[in-house]
Amino acid sequence: MIDKWFLQEIEHNLERRNRVVIIDPSEKCQFLVSFLDGRKYVVLKINSDFTEDWQMRKEELLLRYEAETKYKNRKVVFYAPRKMEKLSFLFDYCATHGCIDLTNPYEWLRKKLFTNTKLQVKLDNSLLFIAAKCSVDKNIDWWKKILQGLEEIINIDDILMPFLHQPDEYLTSQDSDVRDLIEIKLAELLDKQRMRKPPKTIAKEIVKKLFNGLLQNNVPTLLLKFYYNWADSTKYKTSMNEYIENFRIPTDSDPWSAHPDHCFHQLDQIAIQQVARNIRNEQFLIGKMDAIKSRANSQKVNSYIPKWWQDIINLIEYDSEKLIHSTTFPQVVEYYTEHFSHIDRSIRNLYCEFLHEESIIRPLQEFYENLNHEMLEQWFSVLDGYKPNQRGYLAGVLRNAEPGIAIIVGDGIRYEIANFVATGLKKQCKIDKQIMLGEMPSETEHNMSALYVEEIEIIPIHKNREKKLIEATGKDINFMSLEKLNYGTECDILVLSYKDIDSAAEKLQQGALKLFEEFENVLIEKISLLFKLGFNEVHLITDHGFVLTGLLEESDKIEVRVNGPNEIHERFIRTTEEQKGIGLISFDEPYNEFNFVYVAKSHRPFKTKGVYGYSHGGFTPQEIIIPRFIFMNKTEKISGLDVAIINKKQLEMVTGENFIITLQAASSKKDLFSYTRTVELLLFSDNSEKIGREILSVKSEEKVTREFSFNGREVVKAVIIDSETKEELDVATIRKSKVRDLGGLL
Repeated sequence: MIDKWFLQEIEHNLERRNRVVIIDPSEKCQFLVSFLDGRKYVVLKINSDFTEDWQMRKEELLLRYEAETKYKNRKVVFYAPRKMEKLSFLFDYCATHGCIDLTNPYEWLRKKLFTNTKLQVKLDNSLLFIAAKCSVDKNIDWWKKILQGLEEIINIDDILMPFLHQPDEYLTSQDSDVRDLIEIKLAELLDKQRMRKPPKTIAKEIVKKLFNGLLQNNVPTLLLKFYYNWADSTKYKTSMNEYIENFRIPTDSDPWSAHPDHCFHQLDQIAIQQVARNIRNEQFLIGKMDAIKSRANSQKVNSYIPKWWQDIINLIEYDSEKLIHSTTFPQVVEYYTEHFSHIDRSIRNLYCEFLHEESIIRPLQEFYENLNHEMLEQWFSVLDGYKPNQRGYLAGVLRNAEPGIAIIVGDGIRYEIANFVATGLKKQCKIDKQIMLGEMPSETEHNMSALYVEEIEIIPIHKNREKKLIEATGKDINFMSLEKLNYGTECDILVLSYKDIDSAAEKLQQGALKLFEEFENVLIEKISLLFKLGFNEVHLITDHGFVLTGLLEESDKIEVRVNGPNEIHERFIRTTEEQKGIGLISFDEPYNEFNFVYVAKSHRPFKTKGVYGYSHGGFTPQEIIIPRFIFMNKTEKISGLDVAIINKKQLEMVTGENFIITLQAASSKKDLFSYTRTVELLLFSDNSEKIGREILSVKSEEKVTREFSFNGREVVKAVIIDSETKEELDVATIRKSKVRDLGGLL
């Protein structure tokens, strides 16, 4: 507030004669002059080093001359660090123009405070002036709290974060008396007497006290509150991460004794190693579960809590009791989707995090495999109920489909992935989670053909599958890859291929694990975009799922001998002759010269050449039970001002390198909200790459024109979307004419 009061008094004095003299013999108020920087005033300062009478007179004469010539029509502030009776040529300004006498700055400040707060000032002079310096950018309520003793002048919560972020810079920027008080407060925080130390040393001591408190779970309440705020700070969190990186955790640190909201990755590593070693020790796990849950469920320092702790909880707390009572194939399918698919997701997440830390992942994998073995035993026991329903799905849906339907046909999307996508979209659409049972063998060429074609026929080439689908439905179907979907897509029925998951996994095997989160986010983003494009219903289906074999020894692979011509794949075997007594499951599946498909009652691969880790083609719930999810748009279209591109005809054939887009808003007299609309004008190249964006506010009946360049392109697409909802409002395709621009010579 002191800055505000000072400036108000300056302005009040300058209103009369454009001149004011600040008298400050003690130079205690020199900091106030800095508030004049960058304003409309000219500040002329007297040199306090001059002590001889002739020097002082000469300087004042020159300053006065400068003010009355060079700054004749400007507002001038003279800063005089000497007593008024010592002034000469500036003396009469004090009487005839304006004067702010700060000879007794404490009295001046007390008067300001009483005038504005009606409270008596009981602070001694030194604390009063420190409070004044700290009051900059504060309001009158702050002063009232200070004067009533309800708040401290230096609030540790306010200073600690910027101080730890840049200790030297922060303290050196403070006035000496303010700095002294800050150092006293920091010493109190450390329970020490104030000592002159480098700021960085003080900062390290505070951080050490905080971090040791987290390690031992005895952080003082004030520091713990500060820690949560620091971890949540966008501006200062970088410095916190640097302190964490440089902090050395004692080798004997116990992760189970630490505060559950600690920020130490190393402690989590120690803890997970202990959990992995004792994953079959029920007593150990029971004793640690409360600590694990406290850490996993923390909402205060999310960025320092590993997500995989929840996956560990899922594995440990998995209960197979309901599996025992699942005695039919539909019941086992339901059990898998409702319960075990979450365990599959958890182990996938743990593979992603610890695949290269065998001491951790191997015992966790073995624990999972025991759970999975129990699941598979029940699954294979009800095998007779298996009836695939994948064949001809697309034709069946599209034959009677209404306009506004899109179907995403994924390659290798297992149920848990689709379920995660549905969770990410549940707030913006209705979701019907149905399941589909894939055909055998569950591999791309075979099962994609089943999705597209109603007859029993394997069609290797994707384009031919699309032609068959058009023939079967008689519909005008648009096909494109999901990655190319963008604003400007205009059609009634859309089938989108998404091959990234299966393609990346087959090429990279388990190296693709870290990409899966990105694949899931793409699906969420694109389904959301489809609704913005006006589609009412989006289906998400796939050809097959997959299994992860994790760490695999040669002895883990299945070795089998078959008779006659055969093909042995990772997860299935094709044979010409029927096999007897080999302990495999048989399916009648003619393919070229082969008649049968055999799969193992296991998720493990057959012994073949090549890499392992990610595979499909077998008969496990992870591969066969696949999503058939339907997302229905529940967002009501927000009625707003219609904005359209009105020169589409001219844009169909543009001569020259530049083109003009004209928007026009419809007429609206309803209310203020429908009178204007803020839109985004997006430009895409013909390969759906975004090449331009402009935000426009358009009023009722207003026309807006914008000029753009092809920049060597032949085709550009313009799309208008609502800037808030991202709803698509209009689209135009701009094509460059091949006729040469003759510049009006014809």
